[in-house]
Amino acid sequence: MESIEVQAAGAVVWRKNDDDLVEILLVHRPRYGDWSLPKGKVEGRESLIACAYREVLEETGFEVRFGQHLGNITYQVSEGLKSVDYWSAKYIEVRGERDRAEIDEIAWVKFESLSQYSLSATDVEIIARFQVIDLDAKTLIMLRHAEAIPRSEWFGEDTDRPLATQGEFQAKRLIANLVPFMIEEIHTSSAVRCYETITPFARALNANYIFTDALSEDDFNKDPERSKKYFQKLLVNDHPTLICSHNPVLPNLLEKVAIKSGAEISVTKLKPSDSWIVHHVDKEVVSVDFMPAPTI
Repeated sequence: MESIEVQAAGAVVWRKNDDDLVEILLVHRPRYGDWSLPKGKVEGRESLIACAYREVLEETGFEVRFGQHLGNITYQVSEGLKSVDYWSAKYIEVRGERDRAEIDEIAWVKFESLSQYSLSATDVEIIARFQVIDLDAKTLIMLRHAEAIPRSEWFGEDTDRPLATQGEFQAKRLIANLVPFMIEEIHTSSAVRCYETITPFARALNANYIFTDALSEDDFNKDPERSKKYFQKLLVNDHPTLICSHNPVLPNLLEKVAIKSGAEISVTKLKPSDSWIVHHVDKEVVSVDFMPAPTI
């Protein structure tokens, strides 16, 4: 199989107009003389989702809230095989100025008018994927804590076991991966390694977080129903929510609701700093995306 030489990411930015009809954003690139979805190449160790969020801001000046992952498209370019990942992104407000040297025009377009813009086959494919997702879905992020000091090297209570140096770096790198979701509520296990994981992100947002034993490994082992009830209550939130917990806990919480709804889970076990992005309408899970730990 041919290796990927170029990695890029972008988004289908959308809004509803005064007639409650969905419009998506196209950008005009004077360098190529074409209309396209906002996207661009990954810079350095940047994650795909951080790249997509940055590119949308640079090319449009818009603040957006990311939703479902729309998958990726691969195609040949002069450098070799290029892979571009896309997300759904809801328009929130104007945040800044776009780079007018890169993007000289933007257009909000209804689906029935897209044929007027001679889009590439890859953009048409991504837009087709976007059209079948549920735009009313809300987001619940299930994050496993970052790398902790090994149990064998810790002689205190397990709940007091802190992050390792690697985990501290992961916690800081998680900020760029989580910002695109515009999280409004954070819940964490009372274990030190969990709240140390989300503290850098919470500070970056100037947000508080809720400690709870219901998401801890010890309490789950004693009373799993308590943890499941806590999780079910969060599934009715109408705003993006983050929970940070443990690997034995998170798969058990997700498994029941995912099986019931028929949602597919591509990765069934989380490594430190991995997460599932759960998209739900009330308590019904409509899809589950996997987000790998940030690269250190």
